[in-house]
Amino acid sequence: MATASSPSQKAIGIVGALPEEVAMLTQAMETHSVHTYLGRQFHQGSLAGQPVVVVQGGVGKVRAATTAALLVAHFPLRGIIFTGVAGALADHLQMGDVVLAHAAIEHDFGTGRPEGFVLGIDFIPELRHPLAEADSALYDLIVAQGERIPLHPLQGRQPVIHQGLVATGDVFVADAKLRHQIRERTGALVVEMEGAAVVRVAQEAGIPCLLVRSVSDIGSDTDFLTFFQTAALNSAAVVHSVLQSLPPPL
Repeated sequence: MATASSPSQKAIGIVGALPEEVAMLTQAMETHSVHTYLGRQFHQGSLAGQPVVVVQGGVGKVRAATTAALLVAHFPLRGIIFTGVAGALADHLQMGDVVLAHAAIEHDFGTGRPEGFVLGIDFIPELRHPLAEADSALYDLIVAQGERIPLHPLQGRQPVIHQGLVATGDVFVADAKLRHQIRERTGALVVEMEGAAVVRVAQEAGIPCLLVRSVSDIGSDTDFLTFFQTAALNSAAVVHSVLQSLPPPL
């Protein structure tokens, strides 16, 4: 009978951009082997009784897309989870809050016109709306759990889980004006640098994808450096909850 870490079973691929976002997961894995492709280390084993492959993908859309494509190409998967931190766009979000999504939009993908930047490439029909949306199975599963997921307090309050759109772009947003522009342009709750790329790969591969983004800042690199570790812990806590809620592997 196959074990939870058997390579013949479909795994959940878990991707994080920074080492700290995946280290807490790889350290908790019950079994562990490492495969290296294009310089990336893919940790294959089991976590919370589920077969998983955990990898640090790097910062930015190009690195994230490359990592997700390698993950899909080399491992049989039943879903991908992207875990990590993000900057708040919506004013009601606070430090440590978590945003869940199966869709993301590239806020920096568009057309530069004399009147300014326009989201999407409007004269090419298939590129008018730079929204990536994957199968929602993992998202539906975790949303159904409501507030049963234990999160780490931050700034003296208990974080809250939200559902909404994630904005992705190759820029760290540390400017209030840009933050407002992205919010107005996309309607997203948070902004980060990888999610849309991973969702796009999952969409094209036909597998479910879940973005788990914990708020580490409100447009400040100082906030990020202060709250990054705790925010990343909350994202990892949600990942654990997803894995625990999945049916046993076949």
